[in-house]
Amino acid sequence: MLVEFQTGEGNRHVVLSLKPDAVSVSLDEVEVYSFDREGRLLTAWVNDHTYVRTLDNRIIKKWRDPDRRRPWKLIEALSAPDRQRFLNQVWARMNDLSRDRLQSVSPPADASVKQARAWLSKIAAWDSERLEQERERFNSVYTPVSILPPDQYFALVLQATEGCHWNRCTFCHFYRHCRFRIKSDEEFGQHIKAVTAFFGDAIGLRRSTFLGDANALVMPQEKLLTILDRVNQAFAITPKSGSDGRHSFQGIYSFIDAFSGDRKSEADFRSLQARHLQRVYVGVETGCDELLKFLNKPATAQQALETVATMKRAGLQVGVIVLIGVGGDYYNQSHVEQTIKLLNAMSLRQGDIIYFSPLYEEPTSAYAQRAAEARIRSLTDRERHEQLTAIRSGLRFPSDSQPKVSLYDIREFVY
Repeated sequence: MLVEFQTGEGNRHVVLSLKPDAVSVSLDEVEVYSFDREGRLLTAWVNDHTYVRTLDNRIIKKWRDPDRRRPWKLIEALSAPDRQRFLNQVWARMNDLSRDRLQSVSPPADASVKQARAWLSKIAAWDSERLEQERERFNSVYTPVSILPPDQYFALVLQATEGCHWNRCTFCHFYRHCRFRIKSDEEFGQHIKAVTAFFGDAIGLRRSTFLGDANALVMPQEKLLTILDRVNQAFAITPKSGSDGRHSFQGIYSFIDAFSGDRKSEADFRSLQARHLQRVYVGVETGCDELLKFLNKPATAQQALETVATMKRAGLQVGVIVLIGVGGDYYNQSHVEQTIKLLNAMSLRQGDIIYFSPLYEEPTSAYAQRAAEARIRSLTDRERHEQLTAIRSGLRFPSDSQPKVSLYDIREFVY
């Protein structure tokens, strides 16, 4: 529902787009801000730059090279002083609107105008200091949510585990901050309550549930079934109707790797699918076994193929993640050829996803050190784009049931 206003002096055109779970505020069609049902900032579009606020109150700025010389977006995390300045500017705008004598344009029903004004009052009740306190609240509920698949950025993350049970891949730094552990049933139950309280009315923005962290499905099967049963008790997961008035989530999602997934049987996966596990994401990285060893991945392309096949037979959808630029110039050709071969052998169909994720090297990572020792040259942006194009052009799937293929730029991840 759209509600239009003019400011008291008539010099600004304000449009509020009211939705069940969020509101957006447009100022003269040159600035757009969106907020959740608690009044917390979600995103902003100002001066052709997109700003995304995370739940722990970081601000990520995204924009495109105006000359289009780069194939990837430009992304920057604002420093603490810049973040505070930006949030102060946003709330100065919102406070002005809240205090202004807004005059409705082509007025809709009085109830809609009243609802719009109530939204502005709720938003104006926040400020940069209160938003900074949300960081502390978030950190009391979660260990860092390091990464999610792009289609799960608006999932409700439930951390049944913390960290990664392998945590030795040379290129990955996401879980170096903590040791892997599985939460007890009691601890996980308390976590669910804390998550629900943290999101409050804004929980309706979350479309699915994601069982974290890096590899929650590695836990023993009986323990995993208990965890999923608890999730289903706490939340309405489709295909439930949600007739009890609770917000309904569209399935449960999670990561797995090829070497632990290899240990689960088709029957195991069917039991998980019966508890509304919808899609499982596998970091395949490459179809080249030699390159997998270089990455210190304790799996082979054949294991990845078998893991995906087992999950597919159990009725699960899969998300396959492939790195772009990994192995540099030395592995370029074999990475392209063997990855095409592997993906085409996986029988991926509609409902499945292939993610191509550009590798961003950490200068101090084990990967960078190994590459330097082997005198492997990193691919340029253009060469990575060519590699991506080469792999995509080699894929062959039925025309009537193709998997989704998408870019996965980890720099864009926010939660």
